[in-house]
Amino acid sequence: MKSNKELFEELQNSIALSNLEKEKYTLEKKINWRIYKMKKKVIAISMFCLILVSGVTFAFNSERIINYIRGLGNGIDTAAQNGYIAEPNMEYEKSNTIATDEVKGITLDNINVKTKIEDFLMDDLNISTHFLFEIDPKINDTIDFDDLKSVELQDLIVTDEENKILYCMDKETFDKYCLENNLNYNFAEFNENYYNCGLNSFIVNKTKENGNIQLTYNMYTDGNNTYPKSKKLFFKFSNIVLKRYDWIENENSIVNLKGDWSIDVDVPEKMYNRKSIAYKVVKNDNKDFEVTNATLYETGFEFGMIVSNIKEPEMPQKLKDLWQEHIDGKIDIDEYNRRLNQDKEMAKAYQDYMLRERHPISTYDWEGKAGQKDIEKVTYVENEKGQKFESTMSPSRRQDGNFIEGDKYSFFETFGLTPNDATDKLKVKVLFKNVQYTIELEKVK
Repeated sequence: MKSNKELFEELQNSIALSNLEKEKYTLEKKINWRIYKMKKKVIAISMFCLILVSGVTFAFNSERIINYIRGLGNGIDTAAQNGYIAEPNMEYEKSNTIATDEVKGITLDNINVKTKIEDFLMDDLNISTHFLFEIDPKINDTIDFDDLKSVELQDLIVTDEENKILYCMDKETFDKYCLENNLNYNFAEFNENYYNCGLNSFIVNKTKENGNIQLTYNMYTDGNNTYPKSKKLFFKFSNIVLKRYDWIENENSIVNLKGDWSIDVDVPEKMYNRKSIAYKVVKNDNKDFEVTNATLYETGFEFGMIVSNIKEPEMPQKLKDLWQEHIDGKIDIDEYNRRLNQDKEMAKAYQDYMLRERHPISTYDWEGKAGQKDIEKVTYVENEKGQKFESTMSPSRRQDGNFIEGDKYSFFETFGLTPNDATDKLKVKVLFKNVQYTIELEKVK
């Protein structure tokens, strides 16, 4: 019989954000992307929650999801709305392109594809861009834009004026850049000048008639290194991949556009002179809370702490037994999901264990409906004006919610508070096991 921890890890890894997947991954995950796609065909989907591999739980709240699809989370959206954004005045970069449909085996020569950056922002954690594409309408002879799910700039490399590699997920492109610039780096071995990044991308708008696409491409650091204070950014790529809706099931359901595009932009002074702001604890309601981080960035507020004197909960036996039946091949994943969702006792055990016991600090109102959620039922940050800020859905959001050795619980969250609304004093209202505790913070001068 496997241990409680092993069963929980397997259960976590079986559940994915299947309906919300927006091409979000880090370089580390992309290296094993083919394996991921295979596993995605066998996914346990719960009606009660969706779980990331990190162990952080998400309630299915349609209001949050709609906001996330429209933008990049409250922090980034707020920063942009308050002028923390650059709009370069540039012409389209043109390239004659060869289009290859991998399914139909059709190749089209001399397809004109133009691109430019509509706007972008850069802070310590994000390089967020809106790409605009104009693709020759005759591409519709090969791919129907109505069937287009996503766009990937497969060999995109982003660098700055000091040849720092800010983003690159393609080994061939990486090796070529290092050779041309005499950089003695190895692919996926990161350093202070070569960043491990995540990616979140999605199509904002597309127009079939003229081949226009507006693409959000948000690159973010893994948190180990913050982005440098770059003054220029260089974007270069030669392969645009247009993916149809069934590309996960059929990896050949794509169209490759081969060309050559190079874009460079000037970073505004407000971005390269950006500063993070640290806060210190001046009062803490709970002696078991040890604050480890309280830092304000241009696109969000990060808060972390360790909770002591809390034991890891035991998985209910009925959940262990049900999962073991699936592992042993006695029931398939559909039957596992059916019983997990339709058996009231099983459903309650799952909800209590996964949503409450394993995550004693609430960041979501599990029972709240869209437009009716109660902020007092979640953990939030409050400024001196009484304004309250929940956790952000930004792709660069860093979070943690896991039990660690020594009867401790590690909590880390990113909230939608930005410098525009920050005050010298803040309160973090922590909802711990349905009891609210207050941690008072003060800006470090």
